[in-house]
Amino acid sequence: METQGPSRRALFRGQFISKPIAVIGEGCLAEAGIVCRSCGDVCPEIAIRFRPRIGLPSQAIVNAAACTGCGERVGACPGDAITLGAARNGAAS
Repeated sequence: METQGPSRRALFRGQFISKPIAVIGEGCLAEAGIVCRSCGDVCPEIAIRFRPRIGLPSQAIVNAAACTGCGERVGACPGDAITLGAARNGAAS
């Protein structure tokens, strides 16, 4: 599910939802049980951390406060699971 950006009306009014950040989707290899930390390796801001899980590879979590939305990790993901989108409520800080 892609995150929608601001409406045209909001753009004309100068109302932005938030800065773009990395959004990790369901295609993440860790969700399929495959160990992968490609996104964390290329993130210059160290905005992606990995939450350990019992019996599964660590889960990639985006720190919305640290993410600059540079897009470096989008191309680094072998599962094409990372996109740039608006920060969601409850995003990791």
